Amino acid sequence: MKFIPTPPYTNDSIAPSLQRLRRDTHLKTIFAGDGDYDYIQRPSKLYVKSSWQPPLADIPPTIEERLDLFSIQVKTLFQKKKATPNILPFQRSLLTSLLHDHNLLFPDSDKGLGPCAVTHDQYIHDCLLHLNDTTTYLRLTKHDAHAHALQMTDTIQSWLFDNRKHLDKMDIKYIRHHMISNQINPYGQFYLTYKIHKGMKTDDSQPARMLRCQQSPHGLGKWVDQMLQPIASSQPSYFKDSFEFKQLITPLSLPIGARLFTCDAKSMYTNIPTEPAIACISAYLRSIHGKPFQHYHPQTLIDAIEIVFRNNVIQFGDTYWRQISGTGMGISRPPWATIFYALHENNFLPPWSHHILFYKRFIDDVFGIWIPHPSPAQDTINWCSFKQTMQQWHGLQWDFTPLSTSCNFMDLTITITPSGHLSTTLYEKAQNLYLYIPPHSAHPSGMLSGLVHGNILRIHRLCSSPEDIKRKSSEFFTRLTHRGYTTKQLTPLFTSAHQRALLYNPTPPPKNTLHKDNKLFFHLSFHPEDPKPSTIHKLWDSVVANPPAHQPLHHVTNLHGVPTSINNLTIAYSRPPNLRNKFSIRNIVGRGRDVSSYLVD
Repeated sequence: MKFIPTPPYTNDSIAPSLQRLRRDTHLKTIFAGDGDYDYIQRPSKLYVKSSWQPPLADIPPTIEERLDLFSIQVKTLFQKKKATPNILPFQRSLLTSLLHDHNLLFPDSDKGLGPCAVTHDQYIHDCLLHLNDTTTYLRLTKHDAHAHALQMTDTIQSWLFDNRKHLDKMDIKYIRHHMISNQINPYGQFYLTYKIHKGMKTDDSQPARMLRCQQSPHGLGKWVDQMLQPIASSQPSYFKDSFEFKQLITPLSLPIGARLFTCDAKSMYTNIPTEPAIACISAYLRSIHGKPFQHYHPQTLIDAIEIVFRNNVIQFGDTYWRQISGTGMGISRPPWATIFYALHENNFLPPWSHHILFYKRFIDDVFGIWIPHPSPAQDTINWCSFKQTMQQWHGLQWDFTPLSTSCNFMDLTITITPSGHLSTTLYEKAQNLYLYIPPHSAHPSGMLSGLVHGNILRIHRLCSSPEDIKRKSSEFFTRLTHRGYTTKQLTPLFTSAHQRALLYNPTPPPKNTLHKDNKLFFHLSFHPEDPKPSTIHKLWDSVVANPPAHQPLHHVTNLHGVPTSINNLTIAYSRPPNLRNKFSIRNIVGRGRDVSSYLVD
């Protein structure tokens, strides 16, 4: 679904891109030498981009002249013309007919196993199986949903006013900005992904996930997420990703008889009871355990949590629903779920330290190492008791794998070696289709290099043995050839990727906050038949960066006598719509029968 059909015509209007480039050049010039104070003072991700335009009188005339000449000349390179399609006529006809077939929908499958096709009636039926659960969802009329959205806006505005002394000015601006931008459609969109089971048809569709960006409390939810993240990441069972997890288990030395286990929570998000979770987390935030965190005001954060998690209204077709229990999808759920169950772990795990050598959890997936009791009969009793203890937290249920010397966890297969250490290799589902982007997709040329280097680095970091690295790399190479890439294309990329992976340092260098980045970005929508980046770079260099008989751009000074230091232009491409964008089913209004017609009062 990531395949991009070539747009029918090349790009001919780049005026917005040039305007953005000009403004960015002006900003780099005016603030040259100021240092990256924005980063020093505000590491927050909540940011509303300014639309301020620097006064032209503050820009050196030579820069304006160069930008004017570049704009004139680069526009001549972009001429509208009919493009050569990258799909055959019958394929284009088939895509068109599928797009206009309201009886078919193409939702994603779970775990990235590719798209699947379901009829409109079946999809509506599967969604309503979840929405008709009256313990979790309450149906609203359109009028009630609209009234709730207006009330939410007033509630958030009041919260902002009451807590203005405890909030950063940019946080307030960010939350208000998102309230305004979401006024047209303030509801999350309900949709399903499907679990695909090997060799059988299943009706077990995954509980719905809501579209995050269209919720009225989205800005506030993002703020809550930012406040909860440091608390979640400080919990003893937390780890960031598979790479960190492997670093944690590699040094372990296991005693004889040790066994591995995993467990996962059943529909964790929808089964976390809202009110008990708010009460538990609020008490923790007020307690001495929350005191080490100085980045939040307890009551301000607690009030925000109550607003976000008690007011999740979603839309499905022409119907509206309020989630009355469980964690709303797309609103701070990973840190919320991590903290909620950690409050139980922090109490029940210490007494089991003689049996639990190692325990880590990634949201709703647990990995542990069990040290058995010398008596098999007593060990069975203890194991059952441990599993029962894990279940005793506000109704959350966990499915366990049997104790074993090998298990699958995250994207890893973990095995106890004869020496008592843990080896890892990549875990890949048997039904994985390996739908890598084919070579004729209308992607920038750097896509293949990024794909190869990223996957080879992942293989090196997650596989313990050189033999596994070689085998997984060979399998990856073969799968790419099956997608249409040639050995001639792949061999140099794989060679380079392996060399870089061997030199990779997982510790990033510290950010230099004393100087601003000297790069400029020229933002363009990609088309395979537009001018090549090398052509644009050559023009930029000859007209703006290093024009003959003129001072280089990075030596040109601003009004304060500070050089701009701009010495690099990066062309940043945005992609055209891919097949997933075209076939998205997150909003099904106008496709087939209205959802309300399937409901019987």
